[in-house]
Amino acid sequence: MLKFSKSDDRVQKLCTPNILPCRIHHEGPIDASPRYWAPETAKDGKLEAYFRGRKLRGQEIDVPQGYRGVVVQEAGKERTAFRTTDRGGLEVEGDEELEEDTVLNEIGSFEKVIIWNHESMVDGDDAFVKGLSEWIGFAQVMHAPGEEKTL
Repeated sequence: MLKFSKSDDRVQKLCTPNILPCRIHHEGPIDASPRYWAPETAKDGKLEAYFRGRKLRGQEIDVPQGYRGVVVQEAGKERTAFRTTDRGGLEVEGDEELEEDTVLNEIGSFEKVIIWNHESMVDGDDAFVKGLSEWIGFAQVMHAPGEEKTL
């Protein structure tokens, strides 16, 4: 199970994640020199950058209304005790189990994501675009209150 907490000892930053069409073996913030990473707005109003000599085209995608993007960092594990219940929802006496939770500290937040593609714009089939549009809409419909139908 995951347990989220806001980290009080660190200053939370507003950031903009960049999803690049390549694998970089690093996780976390970097102090990028403008010599190596300098996205610009092209004449057509779209984002453009060069990474290791390859032209990239970027598209900003807003986090859907009612949602908030967060950057988390694993802070360790916690063991939590809980009581088991029987099928009727009643607590079973003396049955207490330990569950290991992963603690995640919130270290930043974001309101938009920039998705980059090689030399062309990201299309609607991109997994990140679908995740922010189709899947969130699907989850809202699935969890919306409605009529219970029996077969």
